[in-house]
Amino acid sequence: MVKRTGHSPLRGDANAVSDRRRFLESAGLLTMAAALPWSSSRAEEPATEKLYFGFLGPFTGPATGTGQDMRQGTMMALDDARAEGEIPVKVDGRRFEIEPVWIDSQSDPATARAAVAEAFSHYPIAMMVGGWHTAVALEVMDLEADYGIVHINLSSAQSIADKINRDPEKYRFWFKGWPSPAKLTPLYRDPLKHFRQQGLWQPASLKMAIAVEDTPWGYSWGEAMQSTFREMGFDPLPMDSMMLDQTDFYGLLERYRREEVSLVAFTNSGNLAASSFVRQFREVGVEAVLVAETLRGSSDWYALSGEASNYTIAMDAAMPIALWQRWWVRRYQERFGHFPNISAAGLQYDYTRMAIRVLNAAGSLNQEKLISTLYRTPHRGIWHLYRFAREPGPHAVSANEVMTGRFMEGFFFPMVQLFSGESKIIWPLKYADQRFQAPPWVEPAAE
Repeated sequence: MVKRTGHSPLRGDANAVSDRRRFLESAGLLTMAAALPWSSSRAEEPATEKLYFGFLGPFTGPATGTGQDMRQGTMMALDDARAEGEIPVKVDGRRFEIEPVWIDSQSDPATARAAVAEAFSHYPIAMMVGGWHTAVALEVMDLEADYGIVHINLSSAQSIADKINRDPEKYRFWFKGWPSPAKLTPLYRDPLKHFRQQGLWQPASLKMAIAVEDTPWGYSWGEAMQSTFREMGFDPLPMDSMMLDQTDFYGLLERYRREEVSLVAFTNSGNLAASSFVRQFREVGVEAVLVAETLRGSSDWYALSGEASNYTIAMDAAMPIALWQRWWVRRYQERFGHFPNISAAGLQYDYTRMAIRVLNAAGSLNQEKLISTLYRTPHRGIWHLYRFAREPGPHAVSANEVMTGRFMEGFFFPMVQLFSGESKIIWPLKYADQRFQAPPWVEPAAE
């Protein structure tokens, strides 16, 4: 499904692709501008043309709550960019208003591919921003390669990085805006080690369970968690998988209870699936600490999971630590009436702003100019400092992957613990709202 704000979809024709390429070529002749044209004189030159940005997300389907946050983050970014003089953008001496084209993946790879193809046939898409599921990303990467469109994507799994590494030239346009799990799951080591050393958590055993969604992202995350926790001395059971739209986990959780695991870690980007897992975890009475990544994947996560989410921990989203981040959250809440899912709304906001600034800096829709500008223009967003790697290294698994780092020095997540619908930072200690609290149902290790 493809929608353009305020308009019905345009009718495609057999010449749509060639028309699109002629448009992009005609608009891609400028050399890089010496400075961004922020001056008030821009208001005297109204934009008479439109530049279409494709925004990919799960706007309907099992992750529709996530898609809603992504859409709201995009809308806020476009409005802020206009207010700050970044829109209209200037390309090849011409001024363009940015028109969003909403491309609905419905969390399904085949549906997403058809929707992207439909969008490309109807509109001369200049750039792409967004995308949530790895399986969707893997499905549309090759299609987009044929069109030569720069895409800043939010998908995470290792399989995307592997695909880029196998053919970095073909996928040089594809920028992976979320680090691979192998770069993020090790963040669990220091806080859990500290909690144990301080006597805040004394697991009765080192047996743990890992359950993941049946997708490339799920398995990538699960394998990284297994590796990380084995290095910490834990003994993971064989990994379990579940569907994005699954809602019955009683049998699985009963098995974990019988196995007497001390830690359960799961991820499922299906909003109802994640909340159902959390509620049933408490109902079954598993005496373990729960790591629930992607539970907060939609802004209504607490309405869905309720008090069963209390004591859950996660490292899957940025948090409002700095004053400017708290100010952004307040503006978002005033506008949309709810606390944002920062991983969806916040990252979509930052990457939309980044794409606009890169386009203004390049002054061109030429793919190579946009790529080189992305490499040499780190973006200090609201939530992270965004830098894309030119090759694999200590902070990125592949070329074009966003680089990890400490708070506002790269892509970074704190650890939070959930209480009454609020995410309380518990690590790093210098940013902590409170100390980690072991769940009251967890039995400490025998003396």
